[in-house]
Amino acid sequence: MASPNATATPEQRAIVDVWVPGRTNLYIADGMLEGAALFYFGEQSDDTPITTREFFNDVPGDSHGGPNGPPIERQVLGRIINIGFTLSTWSQEIREWLENHNFAYQYPGVIQDFEIGTPLLSRHRYRLLIVGIRANFFGADPANAEKNEDWFCSNYPCAILSSPVEINQGTKYAALRFTMEGHRVPPLPEDGDPQPPKRGIIWDRDIDGLAAAQTQQAGMQRAAMAAVMPSMLNPNAEPVPT
Repeated sequence: MASPNATATPEQRAIVDVWVPGRTNLYIADGMLEGAALFYFGEQSDDTPITTREFFNDVPGDSHGGPNGPPIERQVLGRIINIGFTLSTWSQEIREWLENHNFAYQYPGVIQDFEIGTPLLSRHRYRLLIVGIRANFFGADPANAEKNEDWFCSNYPCAILSSPVEINQGTKYAALRFTMEGHRVPPLPEDGDPQPPKRGIIWDRDIDGLAAAQTQQAGMQRAAMAAVMPSMLNPNAEPVPT
């Protein structure tokens, strides 16, 4: 008897496919500067939980008992996205940048009086890009698809740190844990200023700057390899003293 998979269409296969997108890489940029360079931050050690948090306003009505009864209508007010990270490898410099809320704090470990009350979304936001290492092109031709067609690729042009940065200093390996919030890009404070081109966007699949960041990432990896195994990358190198 012939296998039913032999005649299955791509659409039929997609119904029963189990998707394992693989690990993800994290890239960070200054969200206040249009076209700012992306920097490789680190690598997720496991899954990336992404939670949509909705905000509503309940409308009371006399027919439902007034304010103490159930609402007769519910108004949508917006949403934010919570993204959790547990990095197995990361850049220490970018970790400090993240802890300082994109220079909302001038010095690491110090909060000065004038820094209290600093607005983050309009003055100190980040751009956050999450990219899987595998190709997850749902319904697209992998040979001709771009990375921004990957369903597990997401870009947050207005992101802020929303939880403490925790370093688990264990006996096996260290892990960096934190949560970021994705918000809609706000308008600039002054009406006369040119407004951000992504105003109102919470997330999209914009991968602008990714190629340069991946080149930088590859250079960092080559430098790390050269530091520990120079003979593999340069056969003429002198052996490292032990």
